[in-house]
Amino acid sequence: MSREREAYRDNLADILDFTEGKRLLTITDVRRYTGLRDDRAIKKRFPFRDGYISAPTLARCLSGQ
Repeated sequence: MSREREAYRDNLADILDFTEGKRLLTITDVRRYTGLRDDRAIKKRFPFRDGYISAPTLARCLSGQ
């Protein structure tokens, strides 16, 4: 059984709060949340699928999993 990273739940709660509970995020949502400006860098750094990333996946990426 894998263990969650320490910051995962905090990141997920913060993302959901920031996006008003939105679970599927667009690149625009991620840009606004992270402050990153380059869409290419965002797409390279985070695993988008069909133009979306789930809030839990983004939280995992941000917590280093």
